[in-house]
Amino acid sequence: MEPDVHDLESTVARCRQGDEDAWSALVSTTLRPIYRLCASYAPSAAEAEELTQEVYFKLWENLHQYRPGSSFMAWAWRVARNLTIDAHRRSRREKEAAWLDPEILEQLPSADDPHVEAERRQRLRVVAGALRQLPEELAELLLMRDFAGFSYQEMADSLALPLGTVKSRLNRARLELATAVRRRLQIRLVPPADALGGGVS
Repeated sequence: MEPDVHDLESTVARCRQGDEDAWSALVSTTLRPIYRLCASYAPSAAEAEELTQEVYFKLWENLHQYRPGSSFMAWAWRVARNLTIDAHRRSRREKEAAWLDPEILEQLPSADDPHVEAERRQRLRVVAGALRQLPEELAELLLMRDFAGFSYQEMADSLALPLGTVKSRLNRARLELATAVRRRLQIRLVPPADALGGGVS
């Protein structure tokens, strides 16, 4: 039985003793949130995979620095942050982040109705465009919580912020994202000039 992602202390202790099975269990348990986090910042699926490998290499190198009693996922994020932040900045200059790469979209839960699924994916693209308009510190909170699945406490520990601050900033981020999405949708609803029978004379 694999350890719970929020209770990995004993597994980490075994890893420190050189237990290869424990390391395999640790990677297996944390891979999904770590990969999704990397995919949030990398500009392609291939780079997300490469970044994930780099993160785990760095975690292994620094495992002795983990402080028992603290959240492993929060600590893992702090270790990974220097690696992901550059990829994050690159991805904000790209048309799509890795989580909108076709390979990533195929891994996301899909709807049975093809029309519903097509609409869902289009909405994801609209959200991605709106997300790139947010300040980095707000976009980061949304990615950590809503895409990578971090708990509020893990976010607070990772970012060295009070829990209340994380919640209030996340609320602000969601409000700003909703506003940005509405604006993008309104723009999409405006027909092109030639459809209005116009054209510049």
